[in-house]
Amino acid sequence: MKVFVTGADGMLGSSICRELLQQGYAVKAMVIPGRQTNVLNGLSLEIVVGDILDKKFLLEALRDCESIIHVAALTTVWPRRSAKVQAVNVTGTRNVMEAVEELKLKRMVHIGSASSYTHGSKENPGDETSAFTNGRFGMDYIDSKYEAQKMLEERYAKIGFPVITVCPTYMIGPFDSGPSSGRMLIELLMDRLPGYSSGGKNFVCSTDVATAAVNALHMGRLGEAYIAGNENLTYGEFFTKACSVFNKKFGLMKFPHILILLVGLINSVVARLTGKHPKLSYTMARIAGVSQYFSTKKAQQELNMPQTPIEKGIEQCVEWFKSNGYLK
Repeated sequence: MKVFVTGADGMLGSSICRELLQQGYAVKAMVIPGRQTNVLNGLSLEIVVGDILDKKFLLEALRDCESIIHVAALTTVWPRRSAKVQAVNVTGTRNVMEAVEELKLKRMVHIGSASSYTHGSKENPGDETSAFTNGRFGMDYIDSKYEAQKMLEERYAKIGFPVITVCPTYMIGPFDSGPSSGRMLIELLMDRLPGYSSGGKNFVCSTDVATAAVNALHMGRLGEAYIAGNENLTYGEFFTKACSVFNKKFGLMKFPHILILLVGLINSVVARLTGKHPKLSYTMARIAGVSQYFSTKKAQQELNMPQTPIEKGIEQCVEWFKSNGYLK
């Protein structure tokens, strides 16, 4: 079976390509024009250059494929309102859906986001039955990922469209060329991280999410969504684990949430005046104080998703940064 992968040059997309090859699939990897593809170097796959906003390209590129894993998305969180984010994440996904339907592909695995569900506490974590309440943050990335997932679920309900959605939590792992989620590990290693906030997240190794996504080509139930995560950790617990991996003494300060909010507010004002991207916006400061914990039992049971300790993901992430010159 030949599988088409959008967003193949990202952290998750490149891991999915590797997992597909490991499981014996042929891979056709899509990258957008002008992007570096070094994370795909040495892999035995076909690379095509295109854009999910170009439906004509999709129809031609998908013609010799049997299934698709749709990873491509804009994850920009600043500015929090962005027409481009909406276009790529919603219109682009609609284009993929319509191409899959027209060409009668066997299955579409869509990469969503755990933010499409309400988080919970460690004792009572959120799951796939939790309602969407994160629209209160007014962030187009979160809203668009939810909108795209609902569109696909509605298409399944209407015509039996062959889709499964995999919703990652906060991923850590290799091939983070942005860098994106691993940026805070760089800051920690370089002693540029002054402290942490009161919230927490569900952390997961990106390679485990890749395995779940590839397994979803032949496992799971059509029309269903699966939260792909692992460990529910406070930020203090996460950074303690990271320091243990780095063989570094943990000495970070826990800042009051009100102080984090104030810094985020000032940063947002300065960013609007200067046009420079803030390291911490007010909206991100709000989210940083929230404990975003989830249950991942469904993905473990139905997609045979591994649960690699997050220390391994931290180690893989930092080794990749070191070998690619991010820690000069």
